Amino acid sequence: MPQRFRRIALTLVLIAAAAMAAAGILDRGMGWVGLDRLARANDGYLDRAFDRAMAGFLLLSGIKSGLAIVEGSSVGVGVHVELGDAVQPAYDYVDTAWKAAMAGASIIALMKLALQGLALIDHWVLFAALLLVLAYFLALWFLPRGESLHKRFGRAGRFAVTLCVMLYLLLPLTIFGAAFLSQRITAPLVESSHEQLKDLGKTLSPERIQAQFFPLETETDSLFDLKEKIARMGQGIKSLLAYLQLETERIAALTIRLMAAYLFDCILFPLVFGLILMTMIKSGIHSIFGLDRGSI
Repeated sequence: MPQRFRRIALTLVLIAAAAMAAAGILDRGMGWVGLDRLARANDGYLDRAFDRAMAGFLLLSGIKSGLAIVEGSSVGVGVHVELGDAVQPAYDYVDTAWKAAMAGASIIALMKLALQGLALIDHWVLFAALLLVLAYFLALWFLPRGESLHKRFGRAGRFAVTLCVMLYLLLPLTIFGAAFLSQRITAPLVESSHEQLKDLGKTLSPERIQAQFFPLETETDSLFDLKEKIARMGQGIKSLLAYLQLETERIAALTIRLMAAYLFDCILFPLVFGLILMTMIKSGIHSIFGLDRGSI
């Protein structure tokens, strides 16, 4: 086919594609190809990940509230001892895990909202990209002295095409790849951590600690035997400190695991897949816009 007819055909194709992009026809076509299925899979993953993060957040909120009550309470009748210093290390770890769970849920919610917002503008970005590509080729063909002009259109076209590929492929595939790894690596870790948090919520409740270490005095106890009360209270505090030390180590391990899981789910997995795909996309786009006048 002569070069003139190839150029006319390419121009007509780009004009028609731009019109279909503005009307949303190309969007629906790409949805039929498989992007709609990918979007549904990503929505399902983000919903499950958000529910997991919220479940951990609510469990940690309950434990945090219970420890705050214990921290501000005192034990003893006639002689009162504050428990704040004994509970503080465990409370600090729970508070750190609580913040990590809240941050994870917030990032996942933002990712879902970002995908929904981008779905409203992606076909307009595609429309602009096709027009810029058309302008690039027209300047390349018919403005032999307009080197700077066609280069400007080329840079703008590269940016617009890269942005389109990011919206239609990079972000969905990044989330899909992160979901694949998350289901096999971090999801079992988060679920087992949640089971342990449920157990901690029971063992660290104010009622459980009071009943286990500082039982209420019976009617037979002498109200004036302070020596016996102090000895019993001291033994209870000593047992509580040993118990909290073990539980604090357990909470610390849970906190580290949860933070690592949220870090991988919300940052590292998407970042690694995004960088890999972005490198591939940039190479392909550069090869397209590296054409000279005689090649088409």
